[in-house]
Amino acid sequence: APSPNQVLAGVYPISQLQEPYSAVGYLASRLPLPTLLQLPSATSAWTAWDICEAWAEKRGYKTARTARNDVYRAANSILRLAAEGKLPLCHRPPGYSQNKGETPPQNLQ
Repeated sequence: APSPNQVLAGVYPISQLQEPYSAVGYLASRLPLPTLLQLPSATSAWTAWDICEAWAEKRGYKTARTARNDVYRAANSILRLAAEGKLPLCHRPPGYSQNKGETPPQNLQ
């Protein structure tokens, strides 16, 4: 399975990720993260970095030395929200859309 799926499924530890932005991007492609996290509206399309930066600003995550927004910590925070089930992420089984119109098999006695 791809790395973002492993992280969101809880198979791969979030703390071990060196680059969490691709997993946040994967999550953002399937959920309306700016709306769910109540981020201020942007003038252009959201990227994973923009979402992490806005979340860091909202939560007050700052780096120690330069007091910039800590986007790495924000990305980890967003992924933890998804892993804990606080962000509603679900995947449909393979072939769901093809089998959606079929009737389920009847119990045979």
